[in-house]
This record gives sequence, structure tokens and C-alpha cells, in this order.
Amino acid sequence: MKKLILAAFLLAGAPALMTSMSSCSTTQSLGGNTFQTVEKVANVLATAKEISGVLGNTLGLNNNQQSSLTNVFSNYIGGTNGIASLAKTNLKSYTQKLTSLNKGALGKMSNILTVAQYAKLLGIGGKGASKTSLLSGLTGGSSLSSGATSVLSGLLLNSI
Repeated sequence: MKKLILAAFLLAGAPALMTSMSSCSTTQSLGGNTFQTVEKVANVLATAKEISGVLGNTLGLNNNQQSSLTNVFSNYIGGTNGIASLAKTNLKSYTQKLTSLNKGALGKMSNILTVAQYAKLLGIGGKGASKTSLLSGLTGGSSLSSGATSVLSGLLLNSI
């Protein structure tokens, strides 16, 4: 069953929409499809706050929403840090675990954001999004650290 779910995800074509990224988030290939890996982040809370701040400005979040997103991103970054070594040693397992982390984080975010805010989040960067279009779709996106860019790319570009 797990293999079927992974195959469906990979065949859905979403990862094929992505372009190569800088060293902050690398494009990997598995079965002919590409996806973004997430770099290990040293300062989890600061990076989570940085991302939440930019999304707050972009999506018009209130303080409670922004605080809740900081918690979601702290947990997400902790999860991606925990699987970072698999990107080099077991790509299939890394992809499965990252997909699970992405679904969990996006599910939590959908409960925090309004329908309009969530739709806007998923549409940032447009169809066939790349790191460049993702950052240009964010208010203040060009000022994000490489770690924050990697986290957002791994979440949003692999989930489009």
C-alpha cells in the first residue's frame, strides 16, 4: 500500500514541475521525477519565526495565526532535520518521510488559515513554481535566509 501511495505521488507530476535549486535546497531524482530536499537548519525557532513573519505579511495573518504557524514550522523543521541524512543514504525513504511531513504540516496549516489564505499559500509562485517564483510571490521573500528558503521550497514546491 505504501508503495502504491508513493508511486501515485511521484506519478502525479508535481515534483516534475520543479526546477533545480541552489545549494540551500537541492533537486534530487527518484524514478525520473525530481523533488526538493530540505537542508538541515541549525536555529529551528528563529527560522520558524522568520518564515511565519514573511507568510504573515504575504497572507495577512493575525497574531494568533502567525504564532500557530511558528509552532507548525518548528515541528516541521525538527522533522526535516531528523531525516536530513537520509537524503544522501536512502532517497526512497527520505522521499516517503518528507511527503508525510509535508502532508502533516499542510494539514495543520489548513486548520489555522482561512480558505482564502490557504489557497493563496498554495498558489504562491504560480504553476510550475521554482524557487525564484516562490520567493517573488512572498512579501519580503528575497530577504529570507537560505535555511528558510530551503524549508519553504521543500514544503511548497514538493506539494504543489
